[in-house]
Amino acid sequence: MARAPESTMKKAIFALVLLCVFIVTPRSLAEDLLSPILGTVDAPIETASPKPTVSPAPTESPTPEPTISPTTEPSPNPAPSGSASPEAPVVASTDSPTAMASPTPIPPHAIANQSMRIAVPTTISTDPRARSVYLPRLQISGVETLLLCGYTNASAVQFTQSFPGVEVAGPGSQFFRLSGPAHLVMAAFNSDMGARVTSSSRGVSGSVVSFSFVALSKPSISQALCNDGSASNNRTISFRALSMDLNMIKDGVRLK
Repeated sequence: MARAPESTMKKAIFALVLLCVFIVTPRSLAEDLLSPILGTVDAPIETASPKPTVSPAPTESPTPEPTISPTTEPSPNPAPSGSASPEAPVVASTDSPTAMASPTPIPPHAIANQSMRIAVPTTISTDPRARSVYLPRLQISGVETLLLCGYTNASAVQFTQSFPGVEVAGPGSQFFRLSGPAHLVMAAFNSDMGARVTSSSRGVSGSVVSFSFVALSKPSISQALCNDGSASNNRTISFRALSMDLNMIKDGVRLK
């Protein structure tokens, strides 16, 4: 019976020693000793801590980004629509000058000032048997651009068919026209020995050649312009036969 109280005393002393050891020992060592016991309690806390890190909230953050992107996409859409709107007036402006340019070309026409100096003979004496007669050189001045229209009741009027800077129509016929700078027109008509009047059926005597001189805005050989000049600029050349008898016999000449 005496051993029982001694054993209990030893257990009490051993428990006090252990308690002192835990109190005296540093906290780190106590944590190491208690870690196997506390690990079971800390484990669920550590497992719960990563859950908020893997929360779906960051996954939802990219979802509102595409919602913002379509809102920004329509912003460039009005830009091309606005760019197309200025193009329409640009096309309209290009059409307007074309419409204005169409009436600008003015066709050749007779100018208001038809005054000019004309040197053309009224009659030409010729052999009644002649079927070809050269006209004298005609002189025209005081005009820049000239249209010369002519007609003969003989067979034809021959003159240079091609001359630099001169438009020609009807050479070698009864109706003829020349147009261009006045000095070039007269140079073409007076070239070589001058214009030649021909008749195939009879003599040239009794025939006439009529001229109409028209001052133009620009060269043209349109026949419609021949009557647009001044009547005072019209001239007519008549061919008159010399006073010769067709049955006249010439006496022989005796040489000494």
